[in-house]
Amino acid sequence: MSEETSKDPAAGPAAGVIEAGAYWPRPWSGEDGGPRRVCRPEGQPGLDIQPGEQLKLEVFRDSFAADMLIRREPGELYALRHDMPKGDPLAGDCEGWVEKLDPETLQPLTVTARFPAGRYWPGGIAAHANGDIYMIFGCWARRFSPELELKAERRLPVNRPYNSFVILDTGELVTKDCDAPRGEASSTFSVLDPETLESVVPELEIPEGSIARLASDGKSVTCVGTESVLRLRLDRELGELVIDEQWRPHYAVAGQTFGWDPVLADEHVFWMDNGQNEVDWTMRDTGTAPTPVRLWWCRLDDQDALRSVEISGLPYGTESNPPAWDPERGVVVAYDAGNAVLRAWKLVGDELEPLWRRDDFAHAGHLIVHPDTRELIVQDFRDLAFTRGKGFRRLFRRPIQSLGRRALVRRYPVMGADSLVVLDLDTGEEKGRVKVPSPSQSFLFPAPGFDRDIYYLSMTSMARITVG
Repeated sequence: MSEETSKDPAAGPAAGVIEAGAYWPRPWSGEDGGPRRVCRPEGQPGLDIQPGEQLKLEVFRDSFAADMLIRREPGELYALRHDMPKGDPLAGDCEGWVEKLDPETLQPLTVTARFPAGRYWPGGIAAHANGDIYMIFGCWARRFSPELELKAERRLPVNRPYNSFVILDTGELVTKDCDAPRGEASSTFSVLDPETLESVVPELEIPEGSIARLASDGKSVTCVGTESVLRLRLDRELGELVIDEQWRPHYAVAGQTFGWDPVLADEHVFWMDNGQNEVDWTMRDTGTAPTPVRLWWCRLDDQDALRSVEISGLPYGTESNPPAWDPERGVVVAYDAGNAVLRAWKLVGDELEPLWRRDDFAHAGHLIVHPDTRELIVQDFRDLAFTRGKGFRRLFRRPIQSLGRRALVRRYPVMGADSLVVLDLDTGEEKGRVKVPSPSQSFLFPAPGFDRDIYYLSMTSMARITVG
């Protein structure tokens, strides 16, 4: 990438590296690998685990609390961090900051100041095509140099947390607030200038709430609301953000709760519903709706081509993240985190054909797909079944969450621990597994490593996993 291109946010990314948006043209410079959220590190080979090779916990770092890992240049790894209000984590104000990490030891090389953020909800960071790091966390947007010098900041117009952002092909950041975790109040969109972080058009309040993060093809933005899926476009001639009234599939079904993050394939959008839950250290047995969680999909050129399928068929299903998409063979991966079921289908035309299913497999976080080596990176949380009972949780949820603030408890968990697992994308067969000392199930954003390794992330723990 030339020096001239690196300074121009409208120049767009290098071909074949980021599939949409003005992101830094290296793999995984934004959450889920890019704004389409297909969860693959474009342009990077997979782990290619061979017979006799194993996964190894190379480095563990106690990191209470963290949200996301992204990359910029080779060897440049960044983490979004925050403090956690005592008691109810959603009831008090918090602070957020960014760390630049040593890619091998995971120790901080550079750390920003701790900035006021307002109410907590996981936000996001990304490396922009102009070279800078952007953070939207709480109700604030901030811009940093690659060495994390603050260059601009702005308090956003709605006094609620904003759940991250996407970057358009022309460089603007698009973000929205969310009435988390209820999703009752409508959400308001802002389009931010990448230089100043000021709004380039008036804010737009959509007619429903949205807990889900946004997706984008670089030109339009896709938003899963609490009742429908909306597509928005920045109209520069009109000077406003416009909702596409010709495409707005309504997916809300009686008894189901709202959907989460959408995934944009070439012809379809995928998402999951029943996103309301009472999560604590795990999502197992936390669903609030008595219905099974469903995987939804719709054609991007036909709002009436809306379909769905039950993921597990079990009651009180729930989730809080996107599915994954493999463009090479049309494989879709989704999960019921409430009932610990992981499942895959193959898209044939507009229909899904079942491929495989793993029961008692407690995945809840974001996925990583390697189409070239047919590998799927997931997590599998193992715990004591009695701790998931309603009575136990009612009595001990707060004390256990308080214990989670102690480094010794995080390093040596006794109630449960997570594992990072690599599966065959086409068959679901296990290729590798390694335990990670995390008392919290991972609901968050991992990242591929730089050399046959993976960065694991949960609310309490960070780890580097290698192949050997």
